[in-house]
Amino acid sequence: MYLCSLLTIMLNKDITQGGWWEKIRGFARAHIGLTVIIVAALLLQLTTAVMYYTAENIIQHTMEQLVEREMNAVYMSIRNKLAQVESTVDNMAWVVGDDLEDPDNLFVLTRQLVSNNPDILGSSISCIPYLYPQKGRLFEPYAVYRKEGGIESLQLASERHDYTQSEFFTTPIALGKGHWSEPYDDSDGAKERVTTYGVPVRDSQGKIVAVVDADISLHWLNGLINEGKAYRSTRRFLVTGSNKLLAGNDNATFRMALKALKADDDQKGYVTLQNKEGEKLHVFFSPIGGKTKWVLLNVVNDSDVFGALRSARLHLQLLVVTILLLLGFIIWRTLHNLERLRKVNAEKNRIAGELRVASQIQQSMLPKEDVRGEGSEKLEVRGFLKPAREVGGDLYDYFVRDEKLFFCIGDVSGKGAPSALLMAVAHALFRSAAAHESNPASIMQTINETACQGNDSNMFVTMFIGVLDLPTGHLSYCDAGHDAPVILSEKGIVNSEKLATALEVQPNLPVGVFDDYTYSLQETQIAPGSTIFLYTDGLTEAMNSAHKQFGLERVKTVLASCADKQPQEILETVTDAVHGFVKDAEQSDDLTMLAIKLRVNN
Repeated sequence: MYLCSLLTIMLNKDITQGGWWEKIRGFARAHIGLTVIIVAALLLQLTTAVMYYTAENIIQHTMEQLVEREMNAVYMSIRNKLAQVESTVDNMAWVVGDDLEDPDNLFVLTRQLVSNNPDILGSSISCIPYLYPQKGRLFEPYAVYRKEGGIESLQLASERHDYTQSEFFTTPIALGKGHWSEPYDDSDGAKERVTTYGVPVRDSQGKIVAVVDADISLHWLNGLINEGKAYRSTRRFLVTGSNKLLAGNDNATFRMALKALKADDDQKGYVTLQNKEGEKLHVFFSPIGGKTKWVLLNVVNDSDVFGALRSARLHLQLLVVTILLLLGFIIWRTLHNLERLRKVNAEKNRIAGELRVASQIQQSMLPKEDVRGEGSEKLEVRGFLKPAREVGGDLYDYFVRDEKLFFCIGDVSGKGAPSALLMAVAHALFRSAAAHESNPASIMQTINETACQGNDSNMFVTMFIGVLDLPTGHLSYCDAGHDAPVILSEKGIVNSEKLATALEVQPNLPVGVFDDYTYSLQETQIAPGSTIFLYTDGLTEAMNSAHKQFGLERVKTVLASCADKQPQEILETVTDAVHGFVKDAEQSDDLTMLAIKLRVNN
């Protein structure tokens, strides 16, 4: 408001004495510092507004996609469960129709239906009056699973429990097909609130003589609809076609959502509401379909979706004010002391020089190309690392101990100096742990436990550690969320056209996430003449100017052409292929490769 008032005064003061443009130019020349601050404030406010509304639209779109995927998953889970129940009861109706002679056999059929289908709480065969005169007017064999254990069978019908007046009996007969009932409290049979799927049974003449029913517990439906929630405030409800609550809590939020559902003709859509506390609610609803008229509702609090963004906006406004104050201070200091600017430039040059030194130190940490140690004559190893900035977060290392090649490759989350520091820590931890341990999973475990200590920045490292027994070619390895290495076989060594195949790895968590995570060990055999090619995602995700990635398939294609080449030639061939693909596009991530060739014994 202050900035707007100031501009108004500037535009209107002494307007009669000359053109407003000349007044502004005169003010700007006389007050350079203040003019810069005003322009910067306007630009910052405009930038903030654009960023906020862009982020809001992105979050809104993401929220809608997340909820839609969640509801689709819940919908499919419910539909699959209901379809199983429907199919089972439909088949049972045919079985009952073919076996009507012995009424006592119906007890066996209901018991089998419950025992073979854990999703079904209870099952009954409700006969039309006097179907079996010896059983009286009403005959309803019923089986139910009791929580205290076992399946109970009983003749449920009585004058008090006259099922001929119940929806689960009358509606399937009236429709002549399967039907899901409204929810009701079954105090005689299931002894809890259920919904029932009923299918009419026809005798050999096609006459409806009974209804096979399956009771589904609403507690079971409650469990289904509450799976997989992306937002903590998510509340879901399942209602029937007549707006009866099947699953979920009957509360004020449900009644508001139900009112919106009633106002929608096709019962599929998305609306926003406001509760009594002024909280904005996002309400989604979609029909389940199939043989039901049920509708799934999903409600999310607006604060749960946009709360972080609005908090960030407030902090950003405070930051803008801070920046303006800082800008004013810098301008004042600049106008009165040019020496300060010279010192700042000198400091920048010093930092740039330190980064260059840091880059040289980081490169010096990489192993020398020639491996040494007992059995190293059976190997040829070459590595390549090109950081996207002065320093990077990728690493690789290898050394020979006890006729075993210990090697690793890793990719630290993020870029720049923080990633480089964590890279150096991971490198040192690998060297330290591998000096006295030969199990890659144990080495990874040690690195992870140490890396998790004091990891307040929540950075992590994807890593692959391998131990190759040089005399036998036996490879034991552990993968911590890293891209799977590619095994490159020389032509004629394996009877397969696939010369480049990805190594099978188990999806362990990256290093630095949980200190109590247990890493798994894997083993395989490397044939003499084969090459183990390891890389970071800077290779597969290298993008050209059209934002297309190089991709794993291109990597395999290039490697397949290198079947008979040595490691250095392989790295050069892959590097040339990547450069030819990205051309003049800027490198977006660190690029690291490691090629290990197990020579054929002479």
